[in-house]
Amino acid sequence: MPHANKTSIACIGECMLELAPAGNGLFWQSFAGDTFNTAVHLARQFGQDLDVSYITGVGDDPFSQKITAIFEKENIRTDALQYIEGRSLGLYMIENDASGERFFQYWRNASAARLMFDGWTSGEIAKLLVNYDCIYLSGISLAILDTKQRQSLIEALLDVKQDCLIAYDPNYRACLWSDIDISRQINKQLAQLADIALISKEDHIALWGVSSSSSIAATWSSWGTSEVIVKDGGKECLILRDTDELSVSARSNIVPIDTTGAGDAFAAGYVGSRLLKDTILEAANKAHSIAADVIQHQGAIIALANFKEKSEA
Repeated sequence: MPHANKTSIACIGECMLELAPAGNGLFWQSFAGDTFNTAVHLARQFGQDLDVSYITGVGDDPFSQKITAIFEKENIRTDALQYIEGRSLGLYMIENDASGERFFQYWRNASAARLMFDGWTSGEIAKLLVNYDCIYLSGISLAILDTKQRQSLIEALLDVKQDCLIAYDPNYRACLWSDIDISRQINKQLAQLADIALISKEDHIALWGVSSSSSIAATWSSWGTSEVIVKDGGKECLILRDTDELSVSARSNIVPIDTTGAGDAFAAGYVGSRLLKDTILEAANKAHSIAADVIQHQGAIIALANFKEKSEA
């Protein structure tokens, strides 16, 4: 369970085995996933003050054992992992077309994460979640669960809402939803529960066709979210808290190498800062800074050696 003297946060989601092109038909093996990326950044950037846990399902395959070791190496607590016999980590492969554009293929039907709350009641999930000061999850966290598990998780979040802060990123992936209207309905439910929502303009356009940052923020606020952050790639983000609106510019003169995981890094910077009582402006600047560091390296997570060099510089 979380350290009594630290603010605690649990990230819910799926960590997958990633195969990325290394040239000459070869692939690099690593691990990634939206909320996993965020958990790593939270632990690295705020580990002295935040106690970071990850909630997911892992299998009995060798790669599940490897990811458990990585959690421990990154100082992410593993006591909330659910071990699912006969299941494995999900897998995805990154490839590039002739123009260099990245596209992804997924194999996650046997993923243990899809059964992380299988057979749990909402009360049992709430009993787990209430141990943390903050719960962070995404639309992917919800999309991979079947209807029963998803609803139990949402009911559990409602039960613990008064006791912990809830942060949410819609992170819409059309291929994970059987129906766009279901995703819209779930996002509205989460908007009512979330204290902080971090929405990419791209996701909101895909779901609702609205592209104005102010309109997006106002919509999520009207649904019930207290603090809405609208991300727009490498451009400024817009934040709406109650009736106060603030735009914060991203770092300038950054030449991106790989934008994978930028939003996950941004979320870590923002949510971690706000948990530690930084102002909205301080949190947004920290979020932009971490995201800018990530996009200057290959992959969603900076290699630990490179991260140490940067943090010591």
